[in-house]
Amino acid sequence: MPPPTAGPAAADTVRLRACLVEDYARLHRRLSMRLGCADLARESLHDAWVCLGERRAAPMAGCPQAYVYKVACNAAIDRLRAEGLWRAAHEAGVPALLEAVPDAGAGPAALAELRSELRAVARAVARLSRRDQAVLAAISLDEQSRQQVAGRYGLSLRKVDTALRRARDCCAAPG
Repeated sequence: MPPPTAGPAAADTVRLRACLVEDYARLHRRLSMRLGCADLARESLHDAWVCLGERRAAPMAGCPQAYVYKVACNAAIDRLRAEGLWRAAHEAGVPALLEAVPDAGAGPAALAELRSELRAVARAVARLSRRDQAVLAAISLDEQSRQQVAGRYGLSLRKVDTALRRARDCCAAPG
């Protein structure tokens, strides 16, 4: 398949692929822990690389690391489905055992409560200063260390800790 045409989508594709290369070790470690198999994680990251290159209009990702991780997780799911692991489990009689396990999925009431909590957290984050938001995102979402965040934003470790404490207190407070 030909590469995406020049423009914003092509730039996003290049940026997302670069993110995968730069963060490969961390992405591989996270996927290995999630999937329980280092080989499947490696194959999923390869599939993600291919998938990111085949997209004609890659969406603008606000957090490229999270987007690449999600693409790799989806690739792992696709790979497991393609290999027919559920078919093998069915032949081994595992579905009968699985039917006895209660569904842990959230029901409508739980989903409504989770959505409400998510909106409350979003409102709390919106009340934070931009710096506190950036520190919270860098540490919680981008999994950067306090030292990395301090260097990135030109802050002392104490200011990073203070910003993080304010952010977490604000998100934990009701309202």
